[in-house]
Amino acid sequence: MYCNREVLGDVVRATRKSRHLSQEALAERIGVCKRTIIDIESNTGNPKFEILYPLVRELDLPLFQLFYPEVEENLKLKNVLMQELSCCSDYEMKVILSVVKSLRYTLRNEN
Repeated sequence: MYCNREVLGDVVRATRKSRHLSQEALAERIGVCKRTIIDIESNTGNPKFEILYPLVRELDLPLFQLFYPEVEENLKLKNVLMQELSCCSDYEMKVILSVVKSLRYTLRNEN
Protein backbone atom coordinates (compact mmCIF):
# COMPACT_ATOMS: atom_id res chain seq x y z
CA MET A 1 0.00 0.00 0.00
CA TYR A 2 1.33 3.42 -0.85
CA CYS A 3 0.09 6.96 -1.20
CA ASN A 4 -0.27 7.98 -4.85
CA ARG A 5 1.62 11.26 -5.37
CA GLU A 6 -0.78 12.57 -8.00
CA VAL A 7 -3.79 11.91 -5.81
CA LEU A 8 -2.01 13.48 -2.84
CA GLY A 9 -1.12 16.60 -4.80
CA ASP A 10 -4.65 17.03 -6.15
CA VAL A 11 -6.28 16.45 -2.76
CA VAL A 12 -3.88 18.78 -0.94
CA ARG A 13 -4.42 21.56 -3.50
CA ALA A 14 -8.22 21.21 -3.51
CA THR A 15 -8.48 21.01 0.27
CA ARG A 16 -6.08 23.90 0.84
CA LYS A 17 -8.03 26.09 -1.60
CA SER A 18 -11.39 25.10 -0.10
CA ARG A 19 -10.08 26.31 3.26
CA HIS A 20 -8.84 29.55 1.70
CA LEU A 21 -5.24 28.87 2.69
CA SER A 22 -2.28 30.03 0.68
CA GLN A 23 0.59 27.63 0.09
CA GLU A 24 2.68 29.79 2.40
CA ALA A 25 0.07 29.73 5.19
CA LEU A 26 -0.23 25.94 4.98
CA ALA A 27 3.54 25.58 5.00
CA GLU A 28 3.78 27.72 8.14
CA ARG A 29 1.08 25.70 9.89
CA ILE A 30 2.90 22.41 9.38
CA GLY A 31 6.43 23.76 9.77
CA VAL A 32 7.81 23.38 6.25
CA CYS A 33 8.88 25.79 3.53
CA LYS A 34 6.47 26.94 0.83
CA ARG A 35 8.52 25.03 -1.76
CA THR A 36 7.54 21.75 -0.07
CA ILE A 37 3.84 22.50 -0.55
CA ILE A 38 4.44 23.55 -4.15
CA ASP A 39 6.30 20.30 -4.83
CA ILE A 40 3.56 18.18 -3.26
CA GLU A 41 0.81 19.95 -5.18
CA SER A 42 2.72 19.71 -8.48
CA ASN A 43 3.24 15.98 -7.91
CA THR A 44 7.03 16.31 -7.84
CA GLY A 45 7.39 16.02 -4.11
CA ASN A 46 7.34 12.71 -2.29
CA PRO A 47 6.95 13.80 1.33
CA LYS A 48 8.41 11.79 4.15
CA PHE A 49 6.17 10.67 6.97
CA GLU A 50 7.41 13.58 9.10
CA ILE A 51 5.78 15.94 6.58
CA LEU A 52 2.87 13.80 5.46
CA TYR A 53 1.57 13.26 9.00
CA PRO A 54 1.13 16.95 9.96
CA LEU A 55 -0.18 17.70 6.46
CA VAL A 56 -2.88 15.05 6.73
CA ARG A 57 -3.79 16.19 10.23
CA GLU A 58 -3.84 19.91 9.41
CA LEU A 59 -6.07 19.49 6.35
CA ASP A 60 -8.02 16.50 7.70
CA LEU A 61 -7.28 14.71 4.43
CA PRO A 62 -9.35 11.69 3.38
CA LEU A 63 -6.91 8.84 4.01
CA PHE A 64 -9.00 6.23 2.25
CA GLN A 65 -8.91 8.30 -0.94
CA LEU A 66 -5.15 8.84 -0.64
CA PHE A 67 -4.24 5.21 -0.11
CA TYR A 68 -6.96 3.57 -2.21
CA PRO A 69 -7.54 5.99 -5.11
CA GLU A 70 -8.75 3.16 -7.35
CA VAL A 71 -11.82 2.70 -5.15
CA GLU A 72 -14.10 5.50 -6.26
CA GLU A 73 -17.45 4.38 -4.91
CA ASN A 74 -18.78 5.90 -1.71
CA LEU A 75 -15.57 7.72 -0.83
CA LYS A 76 -17.40 10.33 1.19
CA LEU A 77 -19.23 7.71 3.20
CA LYS A 78 -16.04 5.74 3.80
CA ASN A 79 -14.22 8.86 4.91
CA VAL A 80 -17.01 9.74 7.34
CA LEU A 81 -16.94 6.19 8.68
CA MET A 82 -13.16 6.34 9.14
CA GLN A 83 -13.44 9.64 10.99
CA GLU A 84 -16.09 8.21 13.31
CA LEU A 85 -13.96 5.14 13.99
CA SER A 86 -10.94 7.27 14.78
CA CYS A 87 -12.81 8.62 17.81
CA CYS A 88 -13.58 5.17 19.24
CA SER A 89 -11.92 3.41 22.13
CA ASP A 90 -10.44 -0.06 21.61
CA TYR A 91 -13.47 -1.61 23.26
CA GLU A 92 -15.87 0.37 21.04
CA MET A 93 -13.89 -0.65 17.95
CA LYS A 94 -14.15 -4.35 18.87
CA VAL A 95 -17.91 -4.08 19.39
CA ILE A 96 -18.42 -2.09 16.18
CA LEU A 97 -16.33 -4.55 14.17
CA SER A 98 -18.38 -7.46 15.47
CA VAL A 99 -21.64 -5.68 14.64
CA VAL A 100 -20.44 -4.68 11.16
CA LYS A 101 -19.35 -8.23 10.30
CA SER A 102 -22.66 -9.65 11.50
CA LEU A 103 -24.70 -6.99 9.72
CA ARG A 104 -22.76 -7.41 6.47
CA TYR A 105 -23.27 -11.18 6.61
CA THR A 106 -27.00 -10.74 7.22
CA LEU A 107 -27.43 -8.17 4.44
CA ARG A 108 -25.57 -10.30 1.89
CA ASN A 109 -27.63 -13.37 2.76
CA GLU A 110 -30.92 -11.50 2.31
CA ASN A 111 -30.21 -11.11 -1.40
